[in-house]
Amino acid sequence: MNVQQHGGVSAQGLWRTRGYPTWFTADTATAVGVALRTLAITLLGYHISGSTVTAGWIGSASMVAQQVCSVFGGTFVDRHSRRTLIIVNALAGMLCWGTVFVLLGLDLMSVPTLLVISTVSSAINGFLGSATDAALKEIIAITDYPKARSLNEGRDAMVNMSGSPISGFLYGIYPWLPFLLSALAYAIAGVAATRLPKHETPHDEAGNSFIRAFTEGWSWTFRKPLLVISVAAISVLNFGINGIQYAIQLHLASAGTNATYIGFISTGVFLSMFVGALVSSRLSTRAPVGLTTCSAFAFVCVAMLPMVFTHNYWGILISNSVACFPFPIVNALLLGFIFAKAPESMQGRVSVALTVPCNILTAFCSAAAGSLLARWGFSVAVIVFLTLMALSAIAIWVYPPIRRIPKASDWDKISL
Repeated sequence: MNVQQHGGVSAQGLWRTRGYPTWFTADTATAVGVALRTLAITLLGYHISGSTVTAGWIGSASMVAQQVCSVFGGTFVDRHSRRTLIIVNALAGMLCWGTVFVLLGLDLMSVPTLLVISTVSSAINGFLGSATDAALKEIIAITDYPKARSLNEGRDAMVNMSGSPISGFLYGIYPWLPFLLSALAYAIAGVAATRLPKHETPHDEAGNSFIRAFTEGWSWTFRKPLLVISVAAISVLNFGINGIQYAIQLHLASAGTNATYIGFISTGVFLSMFVGALVSSRLSTRAPVGLTTCSAFAFVCVAMLPMVFTHNYWGILISNSVACFPFPIVNALLLGFIFAKAPESMQGRVSVALTVPCNILTAFCSAAAGSLLARWGFSVAVIVFLTLMALSAIAIWVYPPIRRIPKASDWDKISL
């Protein structure tokens, strides 16, 4: 289907678009797999090592591997069948976390083994993971991007809202249980992806050398000041917000908090994000992208501030949850605008050129959180991360081209 031939549709219309329900199923199953294993890895790392620093570095090593491989993965994705790559990525997730399940069942798990499996899984996901988002533009129209991203944000919020406490609960029953279910979710994703429609690699990409295609993607992105400033601001914000998430998890784990209660921290986050996604679905085509994004950055910083002054579980839960409310709105509007304006043949490379710089600092936030907690405690860790978040909010407010990005219906009147 030529996606350029149909115009904007409602959320209900998306479900009638050929390939979209299958794509959504595969993407949802992958999200379930990630949600079930993420908290379990942190808990398992701390359990077998007894150290917040070691547990933090397991997460950071995985993130570094993912980001390094992502640098080249976007180019690879644009030159090969995205459907095939989604299947391969799902198969790798199934094998990696199925192996963790087996090793835990046999009582053979160790810190080095967990580190290797987490790193390998993350590296493969970094290399192939952008295939899912890249495939979306082969299925839906550009004008449907904000609505589709809003649906994805709501879906992710629901999955993670239930996934984290379920992961903590399952881990409390048997540590291997969340990893078994994660492997099964990846298997479902792979099966669903086999039903995606086939799309050929563009001739101009198939004929280009890998190096030339790789260079084109990065140069296209970084010739545009608006993208550069957006990437820089989001990178710092991501580092701060994720650093606080790791600090909360490790702080509560080291204090002996029940794993299910630690999972409810993520439940609060994603409940708030689910509400944000509902708001986003209403604002996605009507709200001015620039002013809404700038306001969201400021809101996050203010909402996180109470955690500087309290270690109380409920105070942390409420403050952290409220702060995450605007994330779906930013993703649907600002990222929706950027991807909608990017050429279809470069979706994988542009995705990587945006996400790798945005996440490169985040790769170290787990280790940073563990180290800050061990040396100075929870309040200082929050202050450090919150200061960086405030700097990102200031940067995005003082840059006029971002503030002036209009609503979706006016995107065709401006360029990047």
